[in-house]
Amino acid sequence: MNQRNFWGSIKVITLLVCASGVAWFGIGLVGKQQQVEQFERANDLLVQQKYSSAITAYDRLLATNIVKHHLIWINRGYAFLGLNRYQEMLQSCSTATLIEPEAATGWNCQGEALYYLKQYPDALQAFDKASSKNPQEATFWLNKARVLSSLEQYEQAIAASDRAIELSTQSTVDNLDRAIAFNQKGQNLLKIEQYQASLTAFEQSLVNSPNYLSAQQGKGIALYELGNYQQAIAVFEEILERDNLTKEQKGMSLLYIGVSLCQTQKTTAGEKVFQQVLQLTTDPQSQEIAQKGCGIK
Repeated sequence: MNQRNFWGSIKVITLLVCASGVAWFGIGLVGKQQQVEQFERANDLLVQQKYSSAITAYDRLLATNIVKHHLIWINRGYAFLGLNRYQEMLQSCSTATLIEPEAATGWNCQGEALYYLKQYPDALQAFDKASSKNPQEATFWLNKARVLSSLEQYEQAIAASDRAIELSTQSTVDNLDRAIAFNQKGQNLLKIEQYQASLTAFEQSLVNSPNYLSAQQGKGIALYELGNYQQAIAVFEEILERDNLTKEQKGMSLLYIGVSLCQTQKTTAGEKVFQQVLQLTTDPQSQEIAQKGCGIK
């Protein structure tokens, strides 16, 4: 049975710079204070997910700013990301790297834009630059792992995840970052059919973030592949108790419950589950498996 990936969104660094962070503008005190206030207002709009208004605010600041500070361009890029306008995000982030080539966050921003544009080799180069500028930032290694997986370089992706895990355990990084790193490792281990190792990685992810859906799904898949069908069913039944699951997410969980029931010779129960899958999912592969039912090879 072919597996599917269940990745979270690529990790984003949004730079919300306080007043001291923009003291580098090098202009008079009054003008500096005005720009600080404008920058903070624009950042507040970004945090509130008012992306169009944030872009307008950043553009207004850039039009009057004596020094085109790279952080303005980076945050402007992330505002475009919120609107799924990836080409414009790339242009803004690339401008940041031209203004300040040594800023790791600018290269990371550019890499994310390239990733969303599916320009994976170029994205990898950008993330490589970000991690070379600041090799202690776990997020850059998380992003490298994600793009390496998209390039089907699974062993390298696992190594990048391991580096992110190492860095995250050495710092006070948010547990969610650590959970993402373990989850990424688990997903890539699934790809190379190292199911026991992937199960361990998913369990570590859930230690750091017990409600992490992607890691729960990965754990269930690993258990299924290891032949632990009853445990797999229990994991997917627990997932189905969640609120706000999409139809596709419900369909995927039911699909694994169905195939697990088939493996334990509970054919009638499995066929009933497959009927629910057909009502929920539009994924062609899932529909094919559900239609074949317990006769699938």
